[in-house]
Amino acid sequence: MIRFGIIGAGRIAHTFAQAIAATSGKIHAVASRDINRAKSFQKAYGIERAYDSYQALYKDSAVDIVYVATPHGLHEAQMQEALTYQKALLTEKAFTLNAAQARGILERANAQNVFVMEAMWTRFLPVIQAVQDVLETGTIGPLKELHATFSFAGDLNKAGRLVNPHLGGGALLDVGIYPLTVADLFGTLDGTITSDVKQTDTGVDGWNQIHIHTPDSKMVLESGILEDKPRHATLIGTQGRIEIPAFWSAQEAFVYTHEGTLITHINTPHVVNGFEYEIQAVIDDLEAGRIENTIMPHATTLRLLDVMDQLRQSWGVRYPSEKV
Repeated sequence: MIRFGIIGAGRIAHTFAQAIAATSGKIHAVASRDINRAKSFQKAYGIERAYDSYQALYKDSAVDIVYVATPHGLHEAQMQEALTYQKALLTEKAFTLNAAQARGILERANAQNVFVMEAMWTRFLPVIQAVQDVLETGTIGPLKELHATFSFAGDLNKAGRLVNPHLGGGALLDVGIYPLTVADLFGTLDGTITSDVKQTDTGVDGWNQIHIHTPDSKMVLESGILEDKPRHATLIGTQGRIEIPAFWSAQEAFVYTHEGTLITHINTPHVVNGFEYEIQAVIDDLEAGRIENTIMPHATTLRLLDVMDQLRQSWGVRYPSEKV
């Protein structure tokens, strides 16, 4: 059985812990710098060990893989330390602050023959994979337009994770990665990219809209942490369209003709919360001795980070820990 160790005991870690019951793995240990928080998490999920330092978890020989559930700005240093102990890694998106950091991690992991993957759970959802099949079979014809929005009214406390530049705050890395992922899955990131941005008082992006144009298609991707908006993706082809409500955690999708006739209703409710598909894929990889996942390969992580680097550079958004 594959045994996970979790570093960080916040909301996303709870989501992960709830989902693992639907997989063949287990959580062996949790670590938080607040030992009371770690013990509370341990009790909630019947975990064997709780630690007050991440290093103690890395040293635990019973931990097969570390799930990194901390803010983006901390990922690189934490992964580097975990790799010192030869630990496999499943790291929440965004994998690192920038592509240079990611390349350093992935090169080291490959040299050590250690499994590493960015936790982009959306790619593993059955509905998303079914939509890919619909596009490949030509049901709606070649894709001409893609629209995806993920915007919510977040906590803008300057010390909080969302807008703190020291923690990699901003809409793009937190939720903008989801519309970009949809574009990468169903369209292409290889086009002319333009964008608009609104920055917060802390200098990170609070809202952005990205336009990607190719000779044959256009995509409009929006993300924000300033206000609630419908979180939805629409794919328009020459012969029809696909609507994906709550696309980042999709449980259903609707395929229509241009006249509005329903062709197909794809409906696959989560077993738990949707994380279970990604977790099981990682378990399967580890049990097979693979160091890279085919649905979320290293090249995909780097491709999206390269685009996000370009966007942030055009906006003048730089994190304090990034080298000039």
